[in-house]
Amino acid sequence: MRGRSRFISDMAQMANGAASALGGLREEIDNIVKQRTERSLNARGLVTREEFDALRTRHDAVAARLAALESRLAEQASSPKKAARKVAKKATKSAGTRASAAKKS
Repeated sequence: MRGRSRFISDMAQMANGAASALGGLREEIDNIVKQRTERSLNARGLVTREEFDALRTRHDAVAARLAALESRLAEQASSPKKAARKVAKKATKSAGTRASAAKKS
């Protein structure tokens, strides 16, 4: 009996060792597959979901800025007298500031 229980114990230890070795092998295969998949996707120019979402957010922000600038430009084009007055006011204000700065010097 004693020899038989020892044999079963040895077989159980060997099975546990094999299971842990196969688990390590499985992890290694998963890593290799993941690396090759990423390399293939990068070679095709595909991006991850996170990169896509970041670019989409930037695109939306730029599109909003562009729309605001286009509306300002359309507003200025529709009323050129107002725009001319604003430019003249700014020029007068900056000329007055330069003249007062020159007097102080």
